[in-house]
Amino acid sequence: MLLEVKRLTTLREIARAAGVSVSTVSRVVNGYEHVSDEVRLRVERAIRELNYQPNQLARALVSGKNTRQIGLLVYDVANPYFAEIATAVENVAYQNGYSVILCNSSEGRNTAVYLQTLIRHQVDGVAITSGEMDPEGVECLERLLQRDIPVVISRERYWASNAAMDHLNGSIGVMELDYYTGSKIATEYLVSLGHERIAYLYSLSGSNFEIDPRVLGFKEVLAKNGLQFSEDLVVCNLGFHQSSGARGMLELLSRTQDFTAVIAYNDLLAISALAVLREEGIQVPEQVSVMGFDNIAASQYTYPPLTTVHVPKSEQGEFMARYLISQIKERQPSVQRRLPAELVVRQSTAVRKA
Repeated sequence: MLLEVKRLTTLREIARAAGVSVSTVSRVVNGYEHVSDEVRLRVERAIRELNYQPNQLARALVSGKNTRQIGLLVYDVANPYFAEIATAVENVAYQNGYSVILCNSSEGRNTAVYLQTLIRHQVDGVAITSGEMDPEGVECLERLLQRDIPVVISRERYWASNAAMDHLNGSIGVMELDYYTGSKIATEYLVSLGHERIAYLYSLSGSNFEIDPRVLGFKEVLAKNGLQFSEDLVVCNLGFHQSSGARGMLELLSRTQDFTAVIAYNDLLAISALAVLREEGIQVPEQVSVMGFDNIAASQYTYPPLTTVHVPKSEQGEFMARYLISQIKERQPSVQRRLPAELVVRQSTAVRKA
């Protein structure tokens, strides 16, 4: 079946309908003077009747004005965590007369390719919340700044890879998230409930396990309380999808290891881990306590409701959008802001039974 493609109205068609020249239509569209009221009304009536939509990019290129577009690069818009950030960015942008070009960097997509696309689209600013930035991506950030396009990023504290952007400090806005402290808070809470054998469902590859800030926080609390870290209680390379938690929990159970609590890398993993435990007849939290991370909306509707670490999401998006718009309107010194992580206690965790 052939799809009907809507053809865009041209200035020439507007001119023909209004009985004026193309240059006159152009002057009306671009708000120039030296057009009589009678002619302007005819052109505006033709624009409405033919549903003409001006090309914002072309107009910006000709006039040197802003395109009123913001680029947003997220890791995975299908993940509720990033969807909430994207929604907040779009809301603030819309309220200020800007549109958002959304780029999704999951599934191995090259961040630098998206940044180059945003440069070609002449966006007025770029917000990034997509994890680690490779050298090619950092080079694209430098190109954006050279073109006087403001950039703001959201990132986790204490990742060694952050050093690759140290030379950009003072030139870009930064929103730092303290997953390290959040992980410590979560682990300390489980330990306070008497849990000594705590498993970990880990999204990234094993090569990241020794340098991940939230893993460092987890291991630090274990050591502080004289508890032994066991690699047998860790499942790595699970990814970020909801099915990943089910796969990780099945792997843990197959090892017949004795654990009384589990921390998941994010809420999606924790939610499907809960489902597997329920199917296997293992009671939560009576037999196993489950801890999530992120506090997505769905976490409060699981069975039982999920204990998790709250990471501000809407606040991230609102901050990044407002930062970019303020920088677009009038250049200000760059801002670095830090958002804390907070424990949210629900019914998926309890005191370990002897």
